[in-house]
Amino acid sequence: MVIGAHRSGTTATARALELLDLQIGEHLDSHREPRGLQKLHEEYLRKIGAAWHDPQPFLNWIATDEGKRDCLSYLKENMARDFARIFGYRANPKGIWMRFRIRFGAAWGWKEPRTTLFAPVWLEIFPNARIVHVVRDSLAAAESIRERELKFQAAGDPATGNLADLNTCKEVVDTYLAAAKRVTKSPNYYRFQFEQLQANPPAMLEELARFCDLRVTTRQLATAAASIRPARVRSTRLC
Repeated sequence: MVIGAHRSGTTATARALELLDLQIGEHLDSHREPRGLQKLHEEYLRKIGAAWHDPQPFLNWIATDEGKRDCLSYLKENMARDFARIFGYRANPKGIWMRFRIRFGAAWGWKEPRTTLFAPVWLEIFPNARIVHVVRDSLAAAESIRERELKFQAAGDPATGNLADLNTCKEVVDTYLAAAKRVTKSPNYYRFQFEQLQANPPAMLEELARFCDLRVTTRQLATAAASIRPARVRSTRLC
């Protein structure tokens, strides 16, 4: 599971791991996320009166025994009914082959930022899952969320909460950071700063590959490292 707040470098990390032969699905959006999983998470958040940008009601709910049991039942039932769609596999030869690879032990996973909120429940289903937690400078992530929101609104989309406000975006990022602390005691948890990956892609990706138990070639590592864009210079002052 690749977790982290929205706009924290999870897409670049997932794309690089995919180049290192981590299977993360076939039918994915431009952010390397399965739409079925997005929908699965968002529908449950909505049921609780929450959303990806306002997750606190959900976090309060699964902190209770009843809430965690209900969420666990929801994920299990949906996964048993439609695993392929949820995790981004089509009913074509390639999709079928990729699902067979999972059955025979291929390293697989997914990237979807809402997983950060659902991570303790997913660990009930996959107790041996490795968790790759991508952390970016919280202000940089907040600025990116706000920038994306303003672009969407300029294109005519309705406002998403109060994400045009930078402080609100910072609160969202901080909430995801706090939510991820619930799984830090997992023996298979690995946290890294995205800026470190940008500064030294080969070394960081080699370390990530070891953590994910991926056997990679020098060529794969070079290709994955080349996919990481360097950091942009930005202010660290929150006005």
